[in-house]
Amino acid sequence: MRRLLAWGAGTLLLLVCAALAGVGWYYAGEILNVEVPSEPEYDTRVVAVGDGRVTLQDTADTRSPGTVGLDAPDAYAQAGKILAADDDGVTRRLNVLDGELKQGDLVDVDGYAFPQDPDAAFEFPVTEVRVPAPLGEQPAWLADAPGRRWAVLVHGRAARRNECFRMVPILHQLDVTSLCISYRNDRGGPVDPDRIYRQGATEWEDVEAGVRYALDHGANDVVLVGYSMGGQITANFLRRSDLAAEVSGVIWDGPALDWGPAIAAGADDRGVPGWLVPIGMQGSEWRAGIDYDDLNQVTHADAFKHPILLFHGDADASVPVSVADRFAAARPDLVTYVRVRGAGHVRAWNANPSRYRRAVRRFIAGLD
Repeated sequence: MRRLLAWGAGTLLLLVCAALAGVGWYYAGEILNVEVPSEPEYDTRVVAVGDGRVTLQDTADTRSPGTVGLDAPDAYAQAGKILAADDDGVTRRLNVLDGELKQGDLVDVDGYAFPQDPDAAFEFPVTEVRVPAPLGEQPAWLADAPGRRWAVLVHGRAARRNECFRMVPILHQLDVTSLCISYRNDRGGPVDPDRIYRQGATEWEDVEAGVRYALDHGANDVVLVGYSMGGQITANFLRRSDLAAEVSGVIWDGPALDWGPAIAAGADDRGVPGWLVPIGMQGSEWRAGIDYDDLNQVTHADAFKHPILLFHGDADASVPVSVADRFAAARPDLVTYVRVRGAGHVRAWNANPSRYRRAVRRFIAGLD
């Protein structure tokens, strides 16, 4: 009987371990699998428009602070300061960038605040170029400016390339050329051989390709700009690339500098039990050949040498603001920290565009 019980307990333990391994392997795929940028969801009605104002159906998105984008099938506009909110809807200041917004239109309220087409977004020319990279040529937006300083801008995970468009006009006014790059697994470019994200552990090589392109085309020095996962990718570039010496400064917006809290936040949002997070992270380490300890930029804060302008919203539900708090506390000698009240994930510009612009201008001026 004792042997039978021992055998049964051992078999049960093996089954439990196998089940956990299977669940962990599946969840690892959820962590690593490539995500396609979401398409606009035209689900918010324009109640009224005119005299530089727009009244929108009352939703959490239309009550977002600061400035948001209104993406309609035939128009794109920015909705600014909230002027009124009542039973009739939410009335905000309106700045139409493209087309004509009409009463009754259905719009998607987004955080990009600029259309995907740069010709519609800006009054200055922006061209698409191809950047030679380790896995093949990658598309990038290039906004030329008179100065010899370039910025290489890196969007976040599953974000569109126009995520960087909020920064481009600021840099253009400062005579900084902007190169908004893509990286492996983005639409229109090469894919990782395993068709997964490697969480910045290899994607930094694509940033290196962007920096090399800038230097080959006349840049004297480079400012790196990284959003969300783009912050993680640029951090790995700074720690690993020989071209890091060509960087004069770094701007991070909601950077995912420590994957543990970010993955835990994503799990909580999806209703995944917290105990499964470390199992999924371990499984994703095995599947991708990565090391989350090495990708924890907070614990490697001493490795950084460049001045950093760090934006993070305290209402960020994707990358907890505590990550930025810890990094800023670890390197007060390098970091200018702009902690934005009420701003969500990579929404620091949206929450307060004028404050954002001032911070960037001061930071860039201080690099000279």
